[in-house]
Amino acid sequence: MTIFTCGHDTHIGHIRPCNEDCYLIDAELRLCVLADGMGGHECGEVASQIVVEQIQSEVRSGTPMAEALVSAHHAVLAAVRDGKGRSGMGSTALAVKIDGDSFEVVWVGDSRAYLWRHGTLTQITRDHSLVQLMVDQGDISAEEAEFHPQRNFITQAIGMESLSRLEVGLVRGHLYPGQQILLCSDGLSGELSVDEIIRILSRQVDEQATVDQLIQTALDNGGSDNVTVLLVSSLQGVA
Repeated sequence: MTIFTCGHDTHIGHIRPCNEDCYLIDAELRLCVLADGMGGHECGEVASQIVVEQIQSEVRSGTPMAEALVSAHHAVLAAVRDGKGRSGMGSTALAVKIDGDSFEVVWVGDSRAYLWRHGTLTQITRDHSLVQLMVDQGDISAEEAEFHPQRNFITQAIGMESLSRLEVGLVRGHLYPGQQILLCSDGLSGELSVDEIIRILSRQVDEQATVDQLIQTALDNGGSDNVTVLLVSSLQGVA
């Protein structure tokens, strides 16, 4: 059998007045959810809390992962109508579910999931962002996108009232012993280069120590945003 393990933490950073990131780990469901709230005074922290709770509830009841994110979108919109939070609040959403040696990742927005295997780091999500669209169209390079002044402008978000349809990304794959999935808000990916992340993952310390090192490096590099990191492993256990 396999054993699900996860290192995790969040930090407010050095600039933001509050932490709008939210996450949860449900070991029974082998589910991890991360949400990066948006809105500042418009209560992004309320939106992100709704997102993680709604996704967990939906997955627990048997709802497919992608549909759970759509449900979270409607829950945030309903909360605004009911006066919980404020108009304009929203959130990214990122969730991974492990089933044996398989995984499913779903997302909306620019919180990212990476697969770490055999010393190689591969981004398995694709940002719903303006700069990603510009990269896809050949207007800018991926390297230019990392420093583009509009890199934080996202095109899809939970609770975004202007959307006619929510676009949910979905990727499935295999997670074997010795491999890991890294989930992070843009407080990490915006402060660390891929090479910096690889260097920390290559130290092969336990999951929590690795998460701590990643967050501390983001803080050392500026800490301009809330930063949340989850590192998921599926280890071979003993029957």
